[in-house]
Amino acid sequence: MIKILILDDSDRKIDKIKQVLLEGCGLHENDIEVANSVATGRMAITKDYFDLVLLDLVLPLFENEEPQEDGGLSFIRDIISADGRIKIPTQIIGLTEKENAYNKEKEEFQSLLFNVIHCKQSDVEWISQVKQAVNYSMRCKETVESRLRSRNNYDIAVICALSEEFKQMIQAFGGEDKWQTIQIEEDIPFQFRSTVITTANNHDVRVVAAMAGRPGVIPTSVLTTLMYTLFHVESVFMTGFSAGFPSNNLKLGDILVASSIQDYASGKLKDVDGSVKLLKEIHQVETSTSFSLAMQELIEDDDTQSIIMSKIRKANLLVDSRDSYQVQWSATCCGPYVVTSKEVVEELQENNRKLEGLDMEGFGLYLSSKLLSGKTQKTALWMKGVGDFADPNKADGYHRTCSYSSAVLLYRFIKEKL
Repeated sequence: MIKILILDDSDRKIDKIKQVLLEGCGLHENDIEVANSVATGRMAITKDYFDLVLLDLVLPLFENEEPQEDGGLSFIRDIISADGRIKIPTQIIGLTEKENAYNKEKEEFQSLLFNVIHCKQSDVEWISQVKQAVNYSMRCKETVESRLRSRNNYDIAVICALSEEFKQMIQAFGGEDKWQTIQIEEDIPFQFRSTVITTANNHDVRVVAAMAGRPGVIPTSVLTTLMYTLFHVESVFMTGFSAGFPSNNLKLGDILVASSIQDYASGKLKDVDGSVKLLKEIHQVETSTSFSLAMQELIEDDDTQSIIMSKIRKANLLVDSRDSYQVQWSATCCGPYVVTSKEVVEELQENNRKLEGLDMEGFGLYLSSKLLSGKTQKTALWMKGVGDFADPNKADGYHRTCSYSSAVLLYRFIKEKL
């Protein structure tokens, strides 16, 4: 809705204009403000933005003074010569009952690209003109707001923790040529990129992407929240590399998709038998049902595996001549530090035998999604390749491969399931 300032010193005329605005234009009382002099009008536009000012041409310069024939033009001149303290109205329309003032000042008003309406009380034409002006202001504001919303509105977001992960994600989504840099006015320390993916159903999905630049739950939570609030996305995805738990079913290079993510480092530190122990409080967040079903269908699709392997070979990222990197729908956990201790891994698995992966970011992604869900549910999905097994034998040679393959899986998910 638009905001209107009536600048007039006649109570009778103000009441008539307000009646037209309230009953004829559908505005609300709190959309309308009234000022009775040039000075109070100037004060009003220093405090608030107005989409439309309905300005009497004959106005007193100050309260309780005699009206001046050029009072309205004095207000206009103040605006034109104003500094940054004045919030310039979008549209100004002169509105006068006095024919002499109308004839005298009409030409100067029009030279300043403003209109003047002669509101004779015996004539209803001025009411129609006011309605047209209000309708035009409404449509202009709706158009501007719609363009602003569409400019910063995206369907989904993709985030990565580290630059190595982000670079491989860009490549998996078609390479640098497919992406553009997003310019935003807000003072935010992240660089945002955008692209468009056409799905199998011929639907264009607008994608915004960024990297946190550092590992950890807090940077991921901040970036995830920004994606939901700044770009109004429905879903946030995360790709990259993570650690896995040793098992017969899991090998280096395999891709984990988190059915749930548990915070393994929350609880209470307490002295127990001369040593400090963490008394754990298990916090776990599951992914949405819709994503769960869609991703499991994609994993079970025979083409998914072959497409991922074909892309990996084409990118020359195959490690140790593996024939196949498996995709697994798994429970994972998250904490604030890199784990290289066999004892810690065994303790984590004792608490939850279904855990297969761990990283330092995922819980921030899933918890932010859950906490920001209100009337509209926010969804999130974490998928990362297994780069090591949380032991001292770090397998850094898998980092690029895991970052790329997990992003290829996400790209196919977007193409086939969104």
